[in-house]
Amino acid sequence: MPVLNSLFERMTIEELSNNHLKDDALQAYIQLLMVESMRVAHFPKPDSVSDEYHYIHQFFHLLEKETSGINYTSPIKMKTAKEFAANLSVHPNHLNAVLKKYTGQNVSTHIRNRLLEETKALLVQTDWTLQDIAYSIGFAEQPNFSFFFKKNTGITPAEFRRSYQATA
Repeated sequence: MPVLNSLFERMTIEELSNNHLKDDALQAYIQLLMVESMRVAHFPKPDSVSDEYHYIHQFFHLLEKETSGINYTSPIKMKTAKEFAANLSVHPNHLNAVLKKYTGQNVSTHIRNRLLEETKALLVQTDWTLQDIAYSIGFAEQPNFSFFFKKNTGITPAEFRRSYQATA
């Protein structure tokens, strides 16, 4: 960048001079460097949000909305990447790519982790049956729910509940 190089050259000359205003001049050059750097950087407007961040925000908002009020009279309605993407009017592959790019995890991983968090809370904070908890997080069959939980945590939901009760 010729403009930036020129400013650095002028700063070097100013630094080597014995001018009593050299500190003031250097401060002015630094300000000019910042202005010129911002011109060439092409930063987006501070209050603008890229479409990718918009999708990320909307996904997490929707995921939280979907999972925060879970109970057996109001079970989760969406639990797949395809369902979330459809609700956000975006292709599932695009939503996956954006989340992977910025969070390191795909849609399904975020959904699974959030469901596991909610399941653990229900196991320790309620006396619901495993069938009721399974139904509330979107499993029609309790054995499928137990398999999901054990696969992701290493213990069954009943073991998790017992281990928490033993430490409480």
